Amino acid sequence: MDSPVSFERLYGGAKRFARLAMEAHAEQDQEVFLLHAGVSVERLAKAALARVNLALLTEVNGKDDMLLHLAGAVSKPPARFRTIGASTAIGRLRKMEVLPQRNSGEADALDGLIELRNGVAHLGTDDVGDYLGTFAATVDRLLLHVEQDRSSFWEFWSDTAQAVLDERAGRLEKDVRLRMNQARHRFSTRFADLPEEAVDGARQAVSERGLIVVEVGPEKTLFQTLSQCPACGQEAAALFLAVNKDSLLFDMKLAAEGLLCGLCGLHLASVDEVEAAGLPTTAQFSVEDLTRIVTETSDPAERLPTIRLSLPIVMPTDSHNTW
Repeated sequence: MDSPVSFERLYGGAKRFARLAMEAHAEQDQEVFLLHAGVSVERLAKAALARVNLALLTEVNGKDDMLLHLAGAVSKPPARFRTIGASTAIGRLRKMEVLPQRNSGEADALDGLIELRNGVAHLGTDDVGDYLGTFAATVDRLLLHVEQDRSSFWEFWSDTAQAVLDERAGRLEKDVRLRMNQARHRFSTRFADLPEEAVDGARQAVSERGLIVVEVGPEKTLFQTLSQCPACGQEAAALFLAVNKDSLLFDMKLAAEGLLCGLCGLHLASVDEVEAAGLPTTAQFSVEDLTRIVTETSDPAERLPTIRLSLPIVMPTDSHNTW
């Protein structure tokens, strides 16, 4: 009789729960992320032990039925099938020098992830830090040990995992790349089963061409113009640009201040984030490009896609005037 425990089954389970964890993280559901990430790590840790010998999955509790079965000495599995828990599996892999040793930052973070997974499963948990980096790093170590390809394990989330693990990238670049990948997932989830016409209709509903004045302040004027979203690729993003009060109307060099996509929800909140997303940080416009003025709210993130209030545009007769 074949054993229900095998490397292939454990590895497949780890892969499935990793996908669920990444989806939950993209939706900012921290509890569900912790639950699935912890299960994924446990399954992959057990898969790593099973690759060496299935007997390494047995508990040391005085009973040898499970040990005999997994060692291949007895073909029939015990009536109650029970293997070690996540902490024991991780402890054995530490002794094998596969995972970071105790009293190190990486080990403490991994233990924290498993403890929080257990807390979520039993009682729930309050707001906690983000363990995505710990999850991705642990999976990466285990995949290397069992000689499995990272891309085939993460599939859709391969770019996200790579962004998290990229040691050459700065913190801001990592954060922007992560949010872009998560925005692509949201777009794919929302529109996967809809016809192209529905996507076109949604894009037109949240998009407006031209240059729009959205805020006039004592020091600068804020504009909005349509841009292609660097995450979902749709021309449905509002790019927010600013110019100081001394700029000439006939030749305005605007500086990017942020972006918000009405389809995938990508939000960039600074010129540095716009640059990290691969977009130009400046744009050239003139007074002839203006289409309308809106002044509904001072927060650009609240403007899209609900801006629909049109106000008359008052154009100066002298093109050399300044804001």
